[in-house]
Amino acid sequence: MERLSGDPHAPANPESDAALKRFARWKGHPAVARLARMRAKGFAWDAPAQDAVYHTTPPVVGEAVPAPGFFAALAGGRDQLDAWRAELTDFVRVSDFERWEREREPRREAELAAVRAAAAGRDLEPALTRYLGARPWSSWTVIVSPFFPNGSGASWVLEETPGKPEVIVVNGLYWQKGFWGRAAMSGGTPEKFAQGAWPEAVFAMTYALYEICRPVLKLAPDACAGLTGLVNAEDCVQQTWVRGVVARLMESEYGAEAAKAYREHWAPTPRQAAVDAALRAYEADRAANPDLLSAAGALLAPFQADGRAPSCRLVEKARFPETVYSRRLAYYLDARLAARPDAELEKARAELAAYRAGGKK
Repeated sequence: MERLSGDPHAPANPESDAALKRFARWKGHPAVARLARMRAKGFAWDAPAQDAVYHTTPPVVGEAVPAPGFFAALAGGRDQLDAWRAELTDFVRVSDFERWEREREPRREAELAAVRAAAAGRDLEPALTRYLGARPWSSWTVIVSPFFPNGSGASWVLEETPGKPEVIVVNGLYWQKGFWGRAAMSGGTPEKFAQGAWPEAVFAMTYALYEICRPVLKLAPDACAGLTGLVNAEDCVQQTWVRGVVARLMESEYGAEAAKAYREHWAPTPRQAAVDAALRAYEADRAANPDLLSAAGALLAPFQADGRAPSCRLVEKARFPETVYSRRLAYYLDARLAARPDAELEKARAELAAYRAGGKK
């Protein structure tokens, strides 16, 4: 659909070239024209791929899970996205899209085999779960597609579902070389695959970590110095945490050179060294820090105005009426209790469940 609409950022490779030729006669379809108009308003780059993880599977294209409102804002309004999904359903019907999917199945199986080879048969989840001390996601899926820019990544945590979040990462074909996109992340090595797959799952933990620290945040004015393209302080703090965790994992699982290459991909920031030191201290005393949330104050300290580690603990539930906050606290508690029993947390989880069941968010 992006190729048909003339998207300059859509990946050009043999598979997408073949698809463009296969569907060329429907270039004038209303769904194609609407996508071009929405792209002009901001629904561009990886926004369509991120939005697609909320879609139902054809033949009817709708919302499987309610998508965050900013997709509608990028597209020019909720009515635009609703109309586009209806037009996509018609496109699926008139173009015999499902037949094309069946014809493509052998090639898709070959792509999956290449992905498995790139990962070298390594399960990335156990190492991450051990490091975090808990499993704060309900599922974690990596989708690799020739229809997404090679080496780039549209990563998402679906917090709109009950319970712990689903983690979805959409990537292009990492093992191809010489492509447009994150050149430093290219190549066919397992560590390149890991560094693209890990971050969003780490976010599932840092979201909850940030929530328990939110009431004691007193960030320094320059807390986000050196970081660009981030919308607020929450983004910059969590991005630094995530990059630190992934770098430590790269070192423990793939060696110092792999970690060095990962760090060199990002511009150094003033806070990263202090966060790395806090992570090393966390690793050195896992008896005192059974999970990453136990080290929340130490991880926040580099960003605080006074440089000191605050006491981060469960917040008074009534302070956070928004649905996303109560959900983040709920899966934080679920993750902690899944790792080890705790009477105080069991009580807090029951109170939060009763609070939410009472009609308040």
